[in-house]
Amino acid sequence: MKDVTVFNSEEKIAFLAALHFASTFDGVTEEEKEFIAALAEEIDASEDEVKQAMEPRGKEQVMDMLTVFVDKRHRLDLIKELFFLGYADGNLSDEELMFVAEAGNKMGIDDDILEDISRWVISGIEWQEEGDRIFGEMAD
Repeated sequence: MKDVTVFNSEEKIAFLAALHFASTFDGVTEEEKEFIAALAEEIDASEDEVKQAMEPRGKEQVMDMLTVFVDKRHRLDLIKELFFLGYADGNLSDEELMFVAEAGNKMGIDDDILEDISRWVISGIEWQEEGDRIFGEMAD
């Protein structure tokens, strides 16, 4: 997310809360914790903002928090990161996909754009894995 503009405190909390909620669908892994921690650092979230974001919430509470995003780029960045998080274990579950779709719809993002982002994320992951395979073989 190096090209993301600055989030205000409320947006940081909502951004991280949505990621935290999505990470709980199939059990929070160390990779997911590290992913969220890296994003928290990247968006310059304070300890207090991270603590607030990690509070237990139901899906409706998280969805209500998403209304703080007025900047379309912030909404798209959240969707992108939700897809990356979902695909982190190699499998975007139906529950994860439904959450991303609901979050996108709540924030007014068209389904076509959600599909474009999903395809882009998958392509990026496949590209990275192919690079790891190629360069890993070359190093042997």
